[in-house]
Amino acid sequence: MLHELQTSFLRGIYNNSLEDIAYPFIKETSGKSAEQQLSIYRGSIFGGLKKALAETYPVTKELVGEDFFNMMLGQYIKTYPCHVQDLNDYGEELAEFIQGLKQVRSVPYLAEVAELEWFYNVCLNSEMENNNLEELSLLNEEQQERIKFNFTNGAGLISARYPVDLIWDSHVNSLEKDIDLKKECVYLIIWKNVNNVEINRLSDKQFYFLKNIKNESSFSNACFEFLNKYPNANVTKMLADVIQQGWLRRFSIL
Repeated sequence: MLHELQTSFLRGIYNNSLEDIAYPFIKETSGKSAEQQLSIYRGSIFGGLKKALAETYPVTKELVGEDFFNMMLGQYIKTYPCHVQDLNDYGEELAEFIQGLKQVRSVPYLAEVAELEWFYNVCLNSEMENNNLEELSLLNEEQQERIKFNFTNGAGLISARYPVDLIWDSHVNSLEKDIDLKKECVYLIIWKNVNNVEINRLSDKQFYFLKNIKNESSFSNACFEFLNKYPNANVTKMLADVIQQGWLRRFSIL
């Protein structure tokens, strides 16, 4: 019964066309009907979610203005209801959602800025992991074949069509500078360095190397895919460089 109540209530909150299934579970109080109370609950829940998303996506909000941002979030919340307890974990799909909106075509870099802000949020709220890379020297040959390197604290990679790092920085730090918005691919890593979140540009080779490390099941598979594209690359040097940068801090044995 409790599960049915919760499910019906939430479906009525997030979907106006399903309000009727929530009414039987709402008692009329203080002279307010079930319809009025549901509307109050919806306003409170949506208001809280919009506030949390505005804190995660401040530059996205600034680029389109508060009114449009709130309208857009109203649609987003209905499409992607909140199922997490920590609101820092809510909003991952906003960049993808923005890509499907015709109304934002005048701000073609908006989805990419939102993607950057999401990774920034993930890194900002992550705890620093212990570095275990010194243990690599203790591995035998069979174990080395099964190494999987892990990114630092939820670090994210972005391949963007616009210089979203410069756009983001100009708004966060209130900088007045000319930004060339011509389409040219920008490769970024967003990661946590002790207590600070950093946004660094990558070469195409670095990006592809890190992307394969993140996506492939093992480092040996990542190297195989990487060398297919860059057959003359020095994998040992590239690995040493990205570890020195702090982008990889841990490994596991598969």
